[in-house]
Amino acid sequence: MNHRKHKQTENIKNRKMYTPEGYLKDPPDAKCPHCGKSDKSCSHVNSVSRAWARDTCKKTNDKENSTDS
Repeated sequence: MNHRKHKQTENIKNRKMYTPEGYLKDPPDAKCPHCGKSDKSCSHVNSVSRAWARDTCKKTNDKENSTDS
């Protein structure tokens, strides 16, 4: 059970990066070039997971734009 206690204290030390209002460390003018939204995971790339989110956003918006034509 000692590993649970260690993990709990480890989780407490980690700072939150995301709140319901948006991401905490994003610059105020950060917008996704594909969807144009701010405070989303694709708006500012500063980690690998957010790069994946931007790639997914690009693919999603490319599909939507190609079907509109």
